[in-house]
Amino acid sequence: MSGEIRLSQSGQQNIRTEVQHPGEVKEMEGVLVEDEVEKPEGHTSLNGLHDAADEFFDVPEPTEYDQFENEWPSDMSMEQNPPSIQHPKLSSAAILVKRLHELRVQKKGCTDLQEVSKENNVCPYGATLQKDPSCALPCSWGSADPSSFLIRGPNYLQHRQKIKAKSTLMQLVGVDWLRSDKREDHISSRYGSIVQKYAERGGSEFFFIVNMQIPGTTMHTLAFYYMMKTPLEETPLLHDFVNGDDSYRNSRFKLIPYISKGSWIVKQSVGKKACLVGQRLEMHYFRGMNYLELEINVGSSTVARGVANLVLGYLNNLVMEMAFLIQANTEEELPEVLLGTCRLNQLDASKSVLVKP
Repeated sequence: MSGEIRLSQSGQQNIRTEVQHPGEVKEMEGVLVEDEVEKPEGHTSLNGLHDAADEFFDVPEPTEYDQFENEWPSDMSMEQNPPSIQHPKLSSAAILVKRLHELRVQKKGCTDLQEVSKENNVCPYGATLQKDPSCALPCSWGSADPSSFLIRGPNYLQHRQKIKAKSTLMQLVGVDWLRSDKREDHISSRYGSIVQKYAERGGSEFFFIVNMQIPGTTMHTLAFYYMMKTPLEETPLLHDFVNGDDSYRNSRFKLIPYISKGSWIVKQSVGKKACLVGQRLEMHYFRGMNYLELEINVGSSTVARGVANLVLGYLNNLVMEMAFLIQANTEEELPEVLLGTCRLNQLDASKSVLVKP
């Protein structure tokens, strides 16, 4: 019995000691509140504040303090705990601890937000240039009319005549318009790309990516993403190309350019003749589980580099069309079929997406 009374008196003494020095606790409170409001010099975010809080404070779990603040000694009189008060008022020390705990929770929440922000900042490869089927919006892409391009017909080996293309083998599903301080290689393999998103689903879609690297003080990348759902085996020429060696690929891949709207000098420089790209420019190939990426180094040829610089000078006023295909050399491979087309309307170099390291 006497032990209980001594314990109670000791508890009262502790509480009285806490109340007798409110100034010290309030002073501590004031410092904490000031730190919560004012940002550290030289910082524009809360990151510096949260780091400082972690450095100087080690906050225990709130349950330890909740239990202490809500427990009243058994011999506390009714005057000390009036019936009209349902819950005891938190002391200044408890308020201090509560705020420290809130600061800890706030930091955790901010850390989670930073992780989400990091994920959201992943470059959406395959969707950096806006799509506009009507091609009326500036700095946009759409599919070009296949009939604008001439291909080898079924009797080409006998008559050397070309015919208008009627359709494409693959569908254009995305275009990238990027800039960086270096060449952007093998973009199909990068996290966040449209290619990898389809691969994660485990579907049968196959992608054919043409990655054109345009030289300059700032390197620009123009990439086209074509997709097909039918098995490669159903298109023997494409199957052989995808699984062939680089020498075979360089001898077969063709590009047909076309400036449908723009300066006369640009139209004359670009022309409209099919070109075996691998015979003129340096190319690299990247084979993945569900894709083949072709990388074209436009800067590997003095002539091509000059044409590219000319095009960049008039870029905002041009409508450019392109078609890609695999050249057919035998009766069995004829007629040729376009892999895909693209129409680019008034590209703007300043609106290309910056690729961060």
